[in-house]
Amino acid sequence: MKCYINTYKFRKFFSVMLIVVIVITECSCQKTSMVPNVSGATAFTVVNAVPNTVNGIAPIINTSQAIMWFGYIYPIIGYGNFQEYSPVGGMDTVYTVQYNSQDTLDVGPKATGKIFYSILNLEKGGIYTLFLSGSDTTSPDYLFIKDSVPYYPTSDSVMGIRFVNLSTGSGPISINLEGSPNGSEVSSLTYKGITGFKQYPNNSTTLDYFFVIRDAATGDSLTQFDFNLVGDTNNGYGLADFQYTGDLLTFKNITIALIGQPGLNAVVPQSTMIINNF
Repeated sequence: MKCYINTYKFRKFFSVMLIVVIVITECSCQKTSMVPNVSGATAFTVVNAVPNTVNGIAPIINTSQAIMWFGYIYPIIGYGNFQEYSPVGGMDTVYTVQYNSQDTLDVGPKATGKIFYSILNLEKGGIYTLFLSGSDTTSPDYLFIKDSVPYYPTSDSVMGIRFVNLSTGSGPISINLEGSPNGSEVSSLTYKGITGFKQYPNNSTTLDYFFVIRDAATGDSLTQFDFNLVGDTNNGYGLADFQYTGDLLTFKNITIALIGQPGLNAVVPQSTMIINNF
């Protein structure tokens, strides 16, 4: 039995399918061109060490991107906290404003609530930290660095700790482990000074690290950082970060910052905070 093909219907069907394919292709291309290239993201941590930020601050990052991509802005709620972001790499405007839960997007970089404003070149794959400091929101200051975060092989049960002085107006400080001579960890760290990461054992036998921060000139104790005091106790494997994530700190890096205002009559006394790195 012979089988005949209706060439007219076949050509019509083929033409319709070709148009469908072209339309789908065009839509796909247009959609791709509109989506930001997130493959070149950076790691960007913002630390709020500005004493009188009552409601926290809101970083506005990648403002050159279309406004439609601001799905959420995660504010840093409260003084002595931090937040991690993943903006697209490249040259872009970054600014931070005091957080207003009703609206943040209409507060431009020239607003009176601005705490930080700069055009930064964030390399794709780079790791950065923006430390916001200053005596208060009327006279803010900052320290912006590109981080060099060490990697620890799984054969070494260690963690990395570095220190930064964000206490505006403070003199040089020294840091020692409790029971060790003054300056055993850091002999002198000026305002906005930051150390490199130093390795500390962290395993099942590590029960605590108690760091004492002192005035480098007089030796007077200013404040301290105690892992046990903030709840970062040993969970059977080593010290863990129960302040934020509960994750084991072995093979990871953290920053301990001196924040607050110097002096006995300070409105916001000096204290310490922990910042998670990678």
